[in-house]
Amino acid sequence: MRVTGGPWHDWAMRWNRALVTGASSGIGRAIAQQLAVDGTRLVIVARDRERLEALASEVDVDCEVLVADLSDRDALANVEARLRDESPIDLVVNNAGFGQTGPLHELNAERETGVIEVNVIALHRLSQVAAEVMVQRGGGGGILNVSSVAAFAPGPNSATYAATKAFVSSLSEALHAELIEHHVHVTALCPGFTRTEFQDRADFDASKVPDRLWQSADDVAAAGLRGIGQNRAVVVPGGMNKVGAGLLNALPGPARRFLVPRVLS
Repeated sequence: MRVTGGPWHDWAMRWNRALVTGASSGIGRAIAQQLAVDGTRLVIVARDRERLEALASEVDVDCEVLVADLSDRDALANVEARLRDESPIDLVVNNAGFGQTGPLHELNAERETGVIEVNVIALHRLSQVAAEVMVQRGGGGGILNVSSVAAFAPGPNSATYAATKAFVSSLSEALHAELIEHHVHVTALCPGFTRTEFQDRADFDASKVPDRLWQSADDVAAAGLRGIGQNRAVVVPGGMNKVGAGLLNALPGPARRFLVPRVLS
């Protein structure tokens, strides 16, 4: 890998080959597209083969399609095996994730378990394997984990999702410290409201969210790639999100628990 210009403009790292989960839509697709523009070869992972093959046909780089439902342990093992393959991957983007909206006691328990399997178990396993492989190969590489501003506070009516993202951010910050001596970059990307399919899948009514709080998937992807290139531990894209995350960090727990449900209602 080397420093270069890129679609995220002011400062970027050139990666040789990146594996991107959740690449069929939204932020994951945008990250894959931006990496391809800069010449990074791709391994794209998601459940939807048709969408993955459509993306592969659009980019001008070598692009492997790996169909996998990351809530399935056998499918996850196949992705882990690809990370250990002799064709090295020097950037892993753990973007796959989803959530449900509603009081926890009313939600489908099996689907909530699926949220944990994808958002936590799969991300943890792929981060661990990526770190192991990168260190064994002599160091260097990157792990970009897509978290959320939801990681900064408890999330009533999206309790499991917010808890999984708190795990992602904590794990990523710890790995950032552990791997810095091995020259492996680790970044937690914490977007806010982003125009993707996520809200529909989560049954979240976004109609009351002001336009000024929304970002595009392209902008979020660019911020994440810039952040991993600079080896920033945490990236919160967007001015409003930065202010909100800073305020949440500054508030004592009782104040967060009082304010967050009222802001989201």
